[in-house]
Amino acid sequence: MENRENKVLKNSRNSRARLRKQVRIFAVIASLSVIITFVTILVSVGICLHYKKQYNEVEAFAEQAAQGKEDEEAVEAVSGEIVYTQEEVDSMVTAAVTNAIDNADSEVLQILQGRLENGDGTMAILRDLYPEHVVMLDSGQYYFLPMQEDLAFNTYAEDNFIAEEGGLVTYQENGETITKKGIDVSKYQGEIDWEAVKNDGVDYAIIRAGIRGYSEGGILEDEFFRQNMEGAIANNIPVGVYFFTQALNEEEALEEANFVIGLLQDYSLTYPVYLDVEDVKKDNCRTNNLTVEERTNNAKVFLEAIEAAGYHPAIYGNMKTFLLMLDLSALEQYDKWFAGYTLPIYYPYEYKMLQYSEKGRVAGITGHVDVNICFKEYDGQE
Repeated sequence: MENRENKVLKNSRNSRARLRKQVRIFAVIASLSVIITFVTILVSVGICLHYKKQYNEVEAFAEQAAQGKEDEEAVEAVSGEIVYTQEEVDSMVTAAVTNAIDNADSEVLQILQGRLENGDGTMAILRDLYPEHVVMLDSGQYYFLPMQEDLAFNTYAEDNFIAEEGGLVTYQENGETITKKGIDVSKYQGEIDWEAVKNDGVDYAIIRAGIRGYSEGGILEDEFFRQNMEGAIANNIPVGVYFFTQALNEEEALEEANFVIGLLQDYSLTYPVYLDVEDVKKDNCRTNNLTVEERTNNAKVFLEAIEAAGYHPAIYGNMKTFLLMLDLSALEQYDKWFAGYTLPIYYPYEYKMLQYSEKGRVAGITGHVDVNICFKEYDGQE
C-alpha cells in the first residue's frame, strides 16, 4: 500500500514537472513568436535573392521554423530591399510557433530569450541580427535595406550620447560636451521670449520660413517668421531657417527656393537653409505619388538655387525621408539634419545635426519645442 502511494505521489510530481516545463516552453515561444517569424521571412527572402551573407545559426533555426510556409508571393523585393507587411508577418506566426516548439532547446532560441529578458525590443534584436542592413518599420511595412557603402557613415559612439536632466541630450567626448544646444521653431510655439531662451543656454535657433500647402499647393510665409528672426538675432542667437516642401516638380522647387531667398534679404544667417522633406500621411497630399527620382531632383533644384544665392544648403528628414523618399547618393554633398527620437540613435549615415525630441522644454517658450544638438561649427553664409 505504501509503495503504491509513493508511486502515485512520484507520478504526480513528474506530471506537474512536465506541465511546468511545457508552460515555460510555451511562454518563451509566445514571447518570441514575432521575432521567429521575422527571421523566418528574412531567411526565405534572402535565399530567393541569393544573398551571399549568411547568418548560420539564425538561418538553421529559421529554416526549421519555416517548414509550413507555402506562399512565397507575399514577399516583395524592390531595388535590393526586403519589404513585407504586418499582415503578411502575422500570417506566419502560427506556423513559426508550431515549428519552434520542436526546437525549444535551440541555442538561437535561448539567445533570443536572453535578449528579451534584458528588455530588448523586437526591432533592436532584428537590427542586431542583421547588421549589414538598415532595419526600419513604416506604415505597417518592414524594410531591410542593404547598407549603401558609397555613402559616408557617421562615426558617433552610442555611449557618448548623454541623456541630461529635463530630457536634454548632449554628445560628449572625454567628459566634455562637444555639441551645441539648439531649437527649431514655427508659428506653433506662438510668442517667444527670446531673452529667456538665450538665458536658458540655447546656442542657435532654426526658424521656419514657410511652407507649401500639402493639399492646395500655395506657398505661405510662417506667421511668426519675421518676429522670430528678429527676436533671436536681437538676443545674439545665431539662426538658420527651414522650408517645408511640397513641390510637385522642378519648377515648383525653384519657386520655393526663390521664395525663401526673397525672405532672407534682410537677415544674416549663421546656420544653413534647410529643405524639410517629410511624408504627409494624408490621402489628399499632393506629393503622395512622387517617385524617389522626382523628389530627389526637386530637392537638388532647391538646394542648388539656395547655394547659388550665397547660403549654405542642407536637408532635414527622418529615417523614411533619407532611406525611402530620397536617393541619398545624389545628395551626398549636402549636410543632413536627422530627426531621431530614441537613444541610442539608429541611423548609419552621416549627419551634422540631430533633432532628438519634439517635446523639449525651454525657458521663454510655452509648451513643447523641438530640441537639437549640432556637431558642426557653422560660421555663416557661404
